[in-house]
Amino acid sequence: MLNKFICLFTAFTLVTAPVFSKANPTVTGKIIEKESGNPLGFATVSLHTDQNKIVGGTTAMDDGTFQIERLEAGKYSLKVSFIGFRDTLVNLEIVNGSETLNLGTLKLSSDAVALKSAVISAKVPVIEQKLDKIVMNVSEAVSTEGSNALDILRKAPGVSVDPSGNILLNGRQVQVWIDGRPSNLSGADLESLLNGTDGSTIDKLEIIAHPSSRYDAAGSGGIINIKTKRNFAKGISGSVRGSYNVAPNNKLYHGADGTLTLGYRSEKSNTTVSYSPRYADGYNSFKTKTWMENGYTLESNSLLERYNKYHGLRIASDFFINKKNIAGFIINGIASNSADSSSADTGSRLYSGDELTEKTATSIKNRFNYGNISFNLNYTHIFKEGTELTLNGDYYYYDMVRKTGQENYFSNPAGAESRVPYIFRSNSDQFVNIYSVKADFETPLWKKGKLESGVKWAESFTDNMLLREYKQNGNWIKNQSLSSEFDYKEDIAAAYFSLSYQPSEKWTLKGGLRGELTLAKGEWVSADTLTSKKYLDLFPTLFIGFNPDKNTRLGLSYTKRIQRPNFEQLNPQRFYIDASSSAVGNPDILPEYSHNINLSLGIGKYLNFGARADIIRKAIVQNPVIEEETGEKIFLWENFGKQNFFGATVSVTEFPVAKWLIINGNVFVANMSTENPDYSKSSVYVNGNINTTILLPADFKFEVSGWYQSGLPYGYLDIKQRGDLSMGIKKSFLENRGTISLYANDILFTNNSRVSIKDRILSGYEFESHWRSRRVTLTLSYRFGQSKGFKARKVGGSDEARRVSAGN
Repeated sequence: MLNKFICLFTAFTLVTAPVFSKANPTVTGKIIEKESGNPLGFATVSLHTDQNKIVGGTTAMDDGTFQIERLEAGKYSLKVSFIGFRDTLVNLEIVNGSETLNLGTLKLSSDAVALKSAVISAKVPVIEQKLDKIVMNVSEAVSTEGSNALDILRKAPGVSVDPSGNILLNGRQVQVWIDGRPSNLSGADLESLLNGTDGSTIDKLEIIAHPSSRYDAAGSGGIINIKTKRNFAKGISGSVRGSYNVAPNNKLYHGADGTLTLGYRSEKSNTTVSYSPRYADGYNSFKTKTWMENGYTLESNSLLERYNKYHGLRIASDFFINKKNIAGFIINGIASNSADSSSADTGSRLYSGDELTEKTATSIKNRFNYGNISFNLNYTHIFKEGTELTLNGDYYYYDMVRKTGQENYFSNPAGAESRVPYIFRSNSDQFVNIYSVKADFETPLWKKGKLESGVKWAESFTDNMLLREYKQNGNWIKNQSLSSEFDYKEDIAAAYFSLSYQPSEKWTLKGGLRGELTLAKGEWVSADTLTSKKYLDLFPTLFIGFNPDKNTRLGLSYTKRIQRPNFEQLNPQRFYIDASSSAVGNPDILPEYSHNINLSLGIGKYLNFGARADIIRKAIVQNPVIEEETGEKIFLWENFGKQNFFGATVSVTEFPVAKWLIINGNVFVANMSTENPDYSKSSVYVNGNINTTILLPADFKFEVSGWYQSGLPYGYLDIKQRGDLSMGIKKSFLENRGTISLYANDILFTNNSRVSIKDRILSGYEFESHWRSRRVTLTLSYRFGQSKGFKARKVGGSDEARRVSAGN
């Protein structure tokens, strides 16, 4: 493996080595106010091609002077902008052999009316229906000012957030990408990243329900790509954000988090650094009730007090070798540790009919340490306008340590000991290494078409070790049946092509095919069991778009997707949920496949409709199993069978009911069914969210938001309805660079998990869990520097890393 990466690094170095040549020409000038002659420092200067593509830019110095370096021969237009003045355009031509082109003094005329008109005419709609995605132009949405990335996602059509911090699109989990590359985070770690990202740094959201062949075939719910504003103005820019929150329950639980983001742009590089710390104390309460066939009923109650400490660091840099070659790197690091312990009243009660027969007092202590570091090297070569090759090399390392201790003391109704205490502890270590390389190529075809193609290889290694011990006569003894060692290796080789063509202004076509070969081997060392898998899958995609007029958008798409089990679902180790419930992985589990069909209709700026079908086979779910001797419930990951969604959606985005009132909303209604040869069930599923923003004087905003999810069948489980009602007020200051906000989340305390089972395995089972969803948060943020954008590069990220559980 080391030799592979030495070769890769050597090749990368040779390809990206800069070629020394004659310096490119420079454009200079000075910007002043026409009426007074005073210099206009910090005016924005941008250089555009004939196709209006930005190829360079800067901001004027205090004395109004500017220069743009390293240009190539050609015809350009230079645009000078400053608030309160008319935009000024200068056409220029750079010829070979020239070194400096001095434009002299450029005079800007004050004209607030003309500037206002120009801004209105240039405004793009908040929601755009593209061929294979919905684009939400965040920078054009009034209600998103002063928000963080998670707040903005909640306002996007069809998007919601589940209790574990996972992002859902129409009720199904999606991958979250940032600037064209996977974030490789899920659950609480993804939630922390999005909470700490200032919304002012986001340019747009791309909601891709049915990704094209260019994207990895994994992930049944689709992709949400967060495109950030990339700075071309030289100098330092960034943002700082801090928040404090308190969550009331039986007492007050406190938390705080913050993010510092710094960006520096020079003529030859663009670098961003982001650091996010977080601390939170909280709780998890679990209540279960189990009805057994022998007439016994078991009730358990657990309250775990917990804390979490988190540190996240991200460094990304692009190096502009010349106009045709760009190289870069990305470094991500996460370190977190958490611990929880049970309260004094944690335990269970066993009834025979209505008569109490036994009480169990349980003490639980858990610790979880999570570390992750990843590296990406990337290189892009631009052959000509629209034709480019991008190479990526990635490495991920995960180190997860979980320690658990549990003491169970049994007594009869009178309080006397009824049996020997059951005391155990476990120590689990999980190490994951992932290597990935890929190449992506794109080029125009036939003037109205485009070809995308590429290859990828990824290899992952997972080592899992669990030592389970029980205490007997004061001594710790290894439990041979529950201790385990499990190693897993997986190789995925992929290739794809995608063709798009626009035969007319009204019609757009896009289709592609992706092939993925998977080789997997799981060795359960402690059980002397070896599991091998080899399968080749083809994933076709098809998109048809029709725009009969400027206010109507129609789209039809089909994709096939795969959901491989994550590494924890494959791990046959047992992890405890509460005193009487545990979860176990399964090395024999197979991938889940889905066929996705979507019909969309967009009308005007604000309204979008859709009809969709998701046909899922070999669905991966947790099935309940009862251990007869103890009555303990074990949730085993298995392939259940079929699950289908057939539904329709309607969304309204940034709809101005009045000048002071803006509404965002979405409703998805579907028939959801689940079945296998032994079981079937269906129900109507409803998922909706709404956000209302009231614009008040003095830059105040008042927001009320809510979401609702009805119950749905999930394998043998019935997931109950839940929802959230939140409200808050925010104020912008310092010309919208600063924001202070106060929010109350889950006011009605309805964002909780409730599950029941009344078929096949159990006569009845109910589960309910609460956490610190109800809280009040005070946030202060400030951004500084320039923020003018250019095209984001499609670099970094490996889908395999998303399958690593962060222990949520």
